[in-house]
Amino acid sequence: MWIKPFKFVLVVLAFAGCDTPTVGFSYEKTQKLRVGENEFLVYYNDEQAQAVRLNNQTFGGLKGALDDGATAIETVTGCRIKSLHPKSDTVLTRASLRC
Repeated sequence: MWIKPFKFVLVVLAFAGCDTPTVGFSYEKTQKLRVGENEFLVYYNDEQAQAVRLNNQTFGGLKGALDDGATAIETVTGCRIKSLHPKSDTVLTRASLRC
């Protein structure tokens, strides 16, 4: 019977500490900043960036989180976003840059 709680703990641990970029993303710099009601940690290099939202947000507050992530990326990098990754969401905004 201890297997079910053990699996639950593993799932929770897998999602704990999700303020890191995706696996395989090679970044050179990071910067933390606040955009609107959201706080982001932006990881970036000359070609790509990823903004991780660090704060909790109500369901209604998530509406602008993706836009805030894009703004955070442009503010930190000083570059324009060429394209957003199709798998970007309200927690992780991924973008290709045009510097």
